[in-house]
Amino acid sequence: MKLSNLLRRWRGMADDPKPLGEMPAAYEHLERFQALADQHGDRATGTSGYEAAAQYVEEQLAGAGYQSIRQYFTFKHRGGTVETFNIIAETEAGSADSVIMLGAHLDGVPGAPAINDNASGAAALLVAATVLGREGRINNKVRFAWWGAEEFSKSYGSRHYVRDLAKNNSGELANISAYLNFDMIASPNPVIGVYDARDPEPIHAVTGGSEEIMGVFTDYFDSLGQPWIATDWDYDSDQIAFVKKGVAAGGLYSGDSDKKTTREAQLFGGRAKRPCDPNYHQPGDDIRNVDVEALRLMTDAIVHVASRLAEDNSVLQVTLQP
Repeated sequence: MKLSNLLRRWRGMADDPKPLGEMPAAYEHLERFQALADQHGDRATGTSGYEAAAQYVEEQLAGAGYQSIRQYFTFKHRGGTVETFNIIAETEAGSADSVIMLGAHLDGVPGAPAINDNASGAAALLVAATVLGREGRINNKVRFAWWGAEEFSKSYGSRHYVRDLAKNNSGELANISAYLNFDMIASPNPVIGVYDARDPEPIHAVTGGSEEIMGVFTDYFDSLGQPWIATDWDYDSDQIAFVKKGVAAGGLYSGDSDKKTTREAQLFGGRAKRPCDPNYHQPGDDIRNVDVEALRLMTDAIVHVASRLAEDNSVLQVTLQP
């Protein structure tokens, strides 16, 4: 099946549209992450809940035909040493000389189910991996990462991964054409935010190719007549480690404890002057407090953009050339 046909089927534009009211595939993963948090208390780094969530991700990847690996690392925290791991998987198809990478952190804060932050991103990645894993003729390899230890001051999992590639001098880091990050994409009072690669005064320099990635996302939303806003390029999450090494980056975000503006409420509905996610880092960040339509829209956008770049990343090439 051509990738364009796969995308049409995914978006419900072919002969088998999704029945009205059907929950998106990502929601089923959220239900499982919620059950694991209920069973173990939370999914924080170093806990049985994190291990259980990791095993679930690995089982889903194996069922989709992937061979995943755990990348273990340690970091210092409050005078002690913490050991945890990332989960990495990639498509068999596609050139390893041009890798499109997608990431979302798997850990949550202690004491919370951590469903929007960030089971939502982790679930969307599982959906994207399932879709991309079916296609045997993509041109560019797609790599997926479920990061550990993001809920700390330095996003240790992604930082370890990037530093390890840079230290090995294998050329693998240079082969990553784009990194796409997804952290909180189903806030209960959501905005549809795209990382702002057009920010004129970013803290971290905008990497070459990033504005083009932003354009692929915004073109998709525009094609649907879907409003969007530019959100902070310097949003403190796992893309920062890649940006610091010059990798083109982009991502989506639906908001945290920041209050939705009146203009944003006009664009997206919901309640102005109220937090996009009043349950941010709180026990109320559970499956009852996510916006299913935001989850559906964001997941569809992730699948679309990842699939397009997997098939043809020429949109990035002018900027990526030395």
